[in-house]
Amino acid sequence: QQQQRQQQEQQRQQQLQRLEQSADKDKCPPDGWQYVDPKGTVQGPFTLLEMQLWHALGFFQKDLPIRCDPKDEFTELEKLFPPPLVPFETFVRRLPNKSRVAGR
Repeated sequence: QQQQRQQQEQQRQQQLQRLEQSADKDKCPPDGWQYVDPKGTVQGPFTLLEMQLWHALGFFQKDLPIRCDPKDEFTELEKLFPPPLVPFETFVRRLPNKSRVAGR
């Protein structure tokens, strides 16, 4: 059982390394984080430290629309941080934005 856990952890680390080397990675910005609350109101911008704390306290659901740049579209938390990424701890997987891609 311990050997199985070690293998799983090794696989997780390898996945993380591959993701870190991929072209669609960005470090988590230190500020500019926004989310859409359940009432549909945009909240923020907040710092990365605030987002880390609130996530650790369990305030954010996987489907919470968030963004780390006002030029980005709001995207579900779990899509910006797919496994094995750790939300607000590792890098963020920023998705292509139509206006960013078009160079606006």
